[in-house]
Amino acid sequence: MARAERRDASNRARSNEGVAFLLVAGLVAGLACAPWPAFAQDVYKWVDENGETHYSQTLPPERVQQEHARIASDGRVAETVDRAPTAEERAELARRIRAERDAAQRARLEAQQDRLFLAAYPTEEAVRDSIEAQRQVLDAELGSVDALMQQARTRLNQRLTNAAALERDGRPVPDHLAEEIRSARDNWAELDQRRANLQRRLDGLEPLLAEELARFRRLTGTEPTAAPDPAGDDATSEDAG
Repeated sequence: MARAERRDASNRARSNEGVAFLLVAGLVAGLACAPWPAFAQDVYKWVDENGETHYSQTLPPERVQQEHARIASDGRVAETVDRAPTAEERAELARRIRAERDAAQRARLEAQQDRLFLAAYPTEEAVRDSIEAQRQVLDAELGSVDALMQQARTRLNQRLTNAAALERDGRPVPDHLAEEIRSARDNWAELDQRRANLQRRLDGLEPLLAEELARFRRLTGTEPTAAPDPAGDDATSEDAG
């Protein structure tokens, strides 16, 4: 009887050990299959105005527009956000962009104008001939204006003489004569201004020639060539004769 009781007790102990083993094995399997803890998520990092570094799982609203970094759960930097520019910085950036765009446009226009310049003046002699043609045109216009001024001076002097004779005789100057005198003076002033403009253009041809020749040499990479000597040509013609 005692032997049977000891055998039953031994069997119950082995059964309890088996149950305990199954419980431990199930717990280990459950832990192995469980997800990562809740705190294993992205973290934000930023430095405040005092130079202190902060870490937080949520980014404060006031830091959204400031420089910060997002660190992934594996410790690597997943994203870096720069500080948002101020209104003054945005305005300065827009100004620089416009300046660069304008400079690029000017460069394109200058390049186009240079191509047209070389097409019009393939040689240095062509540049000189163009300036000389302009000089001849201006000289002709200047001569025409001088002739008109001489006529206007004659008409004005005649009317002034007539008006002076009437005043010496004690007679009034007629309205039409006074109007003719005013018109003649206005005509004279207009012609005088026109002549001054022509003379300024004529005086500017020499600097213009120097500028155009320098431009031609810069674009073609050529050295200056001697200008033709009219006196030498005349001497050569006389010698030939």
